[in-house]
Amino acid sequence: MSYVDNTRLSGRLPFLLASLGLLFGAAVHLFAYRAGPAGMAWLGAPPSVVTSRAAGSWPALIGTLIPVAALAGLAILCWIPARTRVRRIALGALAFLFVLRGLLVLPYWAGLRDLRTPFGHFVLLGDAFVPGSLVVLAIGLMVAGGLLGTRPPDLTSSRADPSGRPTR
Repeated sequence: MSYVDNTRLSGRLPFLLASLGLLFGAAVHLFAYRAGPAGMAWLGAPPSVVTSRAAGSWPALIGTLIPVAALAGLAILCWIPARTRVRRIALGALAFLFVLRGLLVLPYWAGLRDLRTPFGHFVLLGDAFVPGSLVVLAIGLMVAGGLLGTRPPDLTSSRADPSGRPTR
């Protein structure tokens, strides 16, 4: 087994940890729904979703099941080895978006909870915002680390042989 093969195998660990984090996030969403309006508010759901949960109407259920399905799908994407270019691009986009979402903790800590952006108006709320942001940031960094650790051999440098000749 060559050095590159060892690197690729050890690079799978961040993906597996990210997958477990994504499944944990899906479970948290389900538990928040089960806990009722207080659980949904704790997680930071919009007031309309909390009201829907209190009324027992469909928007809260749909607003829970969509993120749960997305997180479970992303967990599967992380679990399966990223050997194709398309999967690696998808995982790179996932890492980028999760790191950006995780970094929203910085304006929250600075007291900016009402953000107006070119894309819309965002209100950062919920008691779980800070821990959730840190978990999302960690997942994004783990996926990025997994991508770096499992990059194809043609993208890895050969420091042992500066001549650039392939090693056996």
